[in-house]
Amino acid sequence: MTNRIKDLIGRYELRIEKLGGENGTGLNGKPIALQHDVMKLIMSEFIQFQNLQASAHAQGLLSTAEAQTIYIALGGETFQPNWPKGTSLATKSAITQVMGELLQREIKTKRAVMAS
Repeated sequence: MTNRIKDLIGRYELRIEKLGGENGTGLNGKPIALQHDVMKLIMSEFIQFQNLQASAHAQGLLSTAEAQTIYIALGGETFQPNWPKGTSLATKSAITQVMGELLQREIKTKRAVMAS
């Protein structure tokens, strides 16, 4: 079984490379490296992201390998402001995208339960 999270990170890496790498310029004309500031992770997001990946794994939405990829990328059990040192922009972008999708799914599920 493929690890969809690692595949997504790889696709982001290719996109970033096509723009000149992290030292390149984005489609908006701004340096790509500035995206690290936009992607900063705060404690409440860290907790929410870890809870979302654990819940998605328990529901069978993420494989063990995918959940582990997210868990490790976030820093495991230890919150590290602005992601663990050395985390690539591709990894930050991919994990943030997946978390957004999982959060949207969770919101839809809760709304459906409340409506019934």
